[in-house]
Amino acid sequence: MSTWQRLHLNAAVKAMAVSEEQRFFVFVRELAGQQRRPRECYRSNLESAQETADHIVQAYYPHDCSDQICGQWHRLGFAQKLVPRW
Repeated sequence: MSTWQRLHLNAAVKAMAVSEEQRFFVFVRELAGQQRRPRECYRSNLESAQETADHIVQAYYPHDCSDQICGQWHRLGFAQKLVPRW
């Protein structure tokens, strides 16, 4: 299993892609207290999962996405947890 993450809007929103067997589960975690509930889905490969997650973020939180504001996709290590810290 591998988990990939990209932080958007200065880490306020997290785009995630988690491998499950032969596919990736795509989801977005938003700020605590938000009620938008971004959609979740599956994709067949990592590239498609990352692209879809970024599109979901843009649909719910439109912004000028750049590496300075949002960072890049990176693989999380096994020691890191998926629990938001805000």
